Amino acid sequence: MDEKTGRLAEALEKHCRFITTPVAIKLAKQGESPPAKVKYPLKDLGNRLSLCQGMSIARTFGWTMAFRDEDHACPIPRVFMGHIKPDTFLEGALGEYYQDDEKYMKEMEASYPRWHRNSLEEIWLSPINRCAFVPDLVVAYGNPAQILTLIQGANFRHGTGIEALSTGRYGCSAWVAGVQQAGECTYMVPGPGERVFAGAQDHEMSFAIPYPRFDNIIAGLHYVRSKGAFRYPVPNLSFLSEPRIPDKYHEIVGEA
Repeated sequence: MDEKTGRLAEALEKHCRFITTPVAIKLAKQGESPPAKVKYPLKDLGNRLSLCQGMSIARTFGWTMAFRDEDHACPIPRVFMGHIKPDTFLEGALGEYYQDDEKYMKEMEASYPRWHRNSLEEIWLSPINRCAFVPDLVVAYGNPAQILTLIQGANFRHGTGIEALSTGRYGCSAWVAGVQQAGECTYMVPGPGERVFAGAQDHEMSFAIPYPRFDNIIAGLHYVRSKGAFRYPVPNLSFLSEPRIPDKYHEIVGEA
């Protein structure tokens, strides 16, 4: 694990305490060698998987997963990775599940970030505490209070807030292409694929951090916690207030 990724792993553990492990992601180009003990769905598991399933395996099982073009059970990440031509996708046929007008179907599909054809060879997903490569980004899943902590940390020395854009589907487009292309942190609501196939829970959101922003969010997490306005786990200050016990309960005291 490189030094910067190690420091981020420590900061996330200290300040966020996620139930599942944040995942380091590498968008690998041709000629780059995968880490040792990597698992390819088709070769090592005997069947293809959706990319969001690979994410869930990495963050819950602790396995390092890698996807080549032939490993994808879902064709959508193949478009975002640049493995297949986007033409049919951009015609908007899949948009009919969410739009009733062809114009908006096409506009929606065209809005998703993607790489040009043959830009990338593979995508690697590793739990951050076992990462054997320099990642392009890290994605963490947590509850809204944990994601709030990351938003505050990412806004440190930024000031104008963290942007998020969602159509309620194709969330993998953000961590396959969008975050890396924008170079900025973002937070996401898991979409249908992550919910149906990858087991994302009702209470979970996710947050993506591109590698160039690691140092800033580490500093931000430490700074905000040190000032004491907010921290996770969230302290319940009602513990310090005298409770309003019903009068009936006090009747048992009688006369002292």
